[in-house]
Amino acid sequence: MAMDLQKQLYLLKELEVLVTRLDIHVRYEHLSDAHSGLCMLKGAAYLIIDMDTAEEEKLGIFKSVLAGRNLSNIYLPPAVREFLSGA
Repeated sequence: MAMDLQKQLYLLKELEVLVTRLDIHVRYEHLSDAHSGLCMLKGAAYLIIDMDTAEEEKLGIFKSVLAGRNLSNIYLPPAVREFLSGA
């Protein structure tokens, strides 16, 4: 079953807060010939996301950036932890 837009927007906001706490800057840009993703610039991490990307796909980008990171010592709202665990 597809996730409703309200839940997608909630998760996106919470994931933005989470990656910021991990010292990753989030930027939304109009990308014409590039893809969204994580990059390093002058020693700082940036997650650059195409503004025209659908919310569901943005969630997938955050999920892939956070995959493999140890988040066990970070408080996450239950819905966020559930989303990241794939449940």
